[in-house]
Amino acid sequence: MAVLTYKCPNCDGDLIFNPQKQLFSCEYCMSEFTEEELRTLQPATQEEQKETKDTQEDTPAEEALIYTCPSCGAEIATDKTTAATFCYYCHNPVVFSGKLSGDQLPSLVIPFQITKEESKERFHSWISKKKYVPSGFYSKKQIEKLSGIYFPYWTYDCTVKGDLNASARDVRVWRTGDLEYTETKTYALKRSGRMEFRDILRNALKKSQSKMMDGILPFDISEARDFHLGFLSGFQAEVKDLEKETFETEIKKEVDGYVRNLLSNTTSSHSNVTIDQVHAKTTEGQWRYILLPVWILTYRSGQEMYYFALNGQTGQICGRLPLNTKKLALHCFALFAIITAVITLIGGLLLW
Repeated sequence: MAVLTYKCPNCDGDLIFNPQKQLFSCEYCMSEFTEEELRTLQPATQEEQKETKDTQEDTPAEEALIYTCPSCGAEIATDKTTAATFCYYCHNPVVFSGKLSGDQLPSLVIPFQITKEESKERFHSWISKKKYVPSGFYSKKQIEKLSGIYFPYWTYDCTVKGDLNASARDVRVWRTGDLEYTETKTYALKRSGRMEFRDILRNALKKSQSKMMDGILPFDISEARDFHLGFLSGFQAEVKDLEKETFETEIKKEVDGYVRNLLSNTTSSHSNVTIDQVHAKTTEGQWRYILLPVWILTYRSGQEMYYFALNGQTGQICGRLPLNTKKLALHCFALFAIITAVITLIGGLLLW
């Protein structure tokens, strides 16, 4: 399994993707490179690391959980879906290129646009509004664990030809003198149209929490770029373990629902509409495998896992917070004591 790091051609320091500048930066000599320049460096970088990788054998993804850091030689332990991480000893950013090949090679990636410092500031702003959270969740040591992770998704585009058959009954009532008139009109309605649906997302990683990942949607897929391994340098990344076939039935049902609603909305000028039949036929469908950026902070309390997640493109926040029951109880007791004292005082004044 190939283990890659991207090196600065000026000083041989590590190159890391900078979300703020959208450039690849060297933290040692401060050199900066564009995506196009990095692509020209990639073949040389891989060639330089061949000797380091000579002792590593290609093994199935399910078994290849131990890798050797090309910078310090330490062993790096990962699970089978991790595609980019850091060496725990020298903090060198490494990319497991073998896990991002073949059908595991994404076609698109949305690079991080929010830096770690920005994500920390947004976390502080968000957590300051939460009163009953244990201090351990937002301690300095805990916040340093904030990690930028690329998560795998499937995105689906399709064009659908839809047809709707319905019946409608419009009733009009009016009076002329002492007479009341009722007019009833019945209609056979037919609607058809060609509809395009874009960027229907599905999380392609079993172990990620669906509520957390759904809570930071949407992403603007129009800003996605062609995938390049360099975007992963300095971040963690996961690869998919759910294939598109997993979602085909679910997506079809969702698209059929969209078609039904869109066509039904065209009958709103009538009252008492009965939908008889809706037919949807997909004429063009395309799945694309994409990596999306998320800042993650997790916290375990007992058997429960709590988290803070921030969309690395838009800044949308989602979280599941632990509750400091002692702090809540003290506040409730203090409030109760104040209310009791006020009632006692008012009662005493009334008696006096």
